[in-house]
Amino acid sequence: MNITNQQVTDYINRFYQSPDRELEVLRKICEQDHVPIILKETEVVLSLLLDLQRPQKILEIGTAIGYSAIYFASKCPQAVVYSIDKDETAILAARHNVQQAGLSERIHLLLGDGQEQEEKLADSGVRDFDFVFIDGSKSHYRRFLDGALPLCRKGALVVSDNILMRATTVSDDYDNGRKHKTNKRKMREYVEYICSDPTLKTTLMSVGDGMAVSIYRGEHEQRSF
Repeated sequence: MNITNQQVTDYINRFYQSPDRELEVLRKICEQDHVPIILKETEVVLSLLLDLQRPQKILEIGTAIGYSAIYFASKCPQAVVYSIDKDETAILAARHNVQQAGLSERIHLLLGDGQEQEEKLADSGVRDFDFVFIDGSKSHYRRFLDGALPLCRKGALVVSDNILMRATTVSDDYDNGRKHKTNKRKMREYVEYICSDPTLKTTLMSVGDGMAVSIYRGEHEQRSF
């Protein structure tokens, strides 16, 4: 079940334009093979955010086969991208796709747990990220955020994807099988947290499967913004 009317979504997606031929081909392959990647309507909003932010350093948690990392690097030719995933098979596929796109010098793929890899980045002095995209295991978003914020500069954008999880975050009525209790509880706690934490200014959107866009105010900033 979609969280928005499918007819409306189809209408909006009529205006989607792939940023380049290689990404268009990769998207079609993923959609045909049911490989999860960012939705078209999500990508359109990300495009606008990237145009506004013009990031120099991007952190992604949840690489999958590398589509979004390639998208970020293609969209922002001035940026370097660090992308983390704990699935070795996914990282291998992503590495192949990144090499095919000719972006190996600007996309750094890291195998391991999101927060653990973030801590390793901190230890190695890799900091000052100005754009973070969280799209990994849904029950671990809070950990990923906690690991990311110490790496961010003030004013960084943090985008959390799939926060509505096909509307099950909103209501148990949408979870017919009642199979996702932990994910739902964790995501509800996460959304409450990012909307109340004084170091963040967060807007929730029903784009795609739900998106939260947060501005990092800095550790000592107050709630007024």
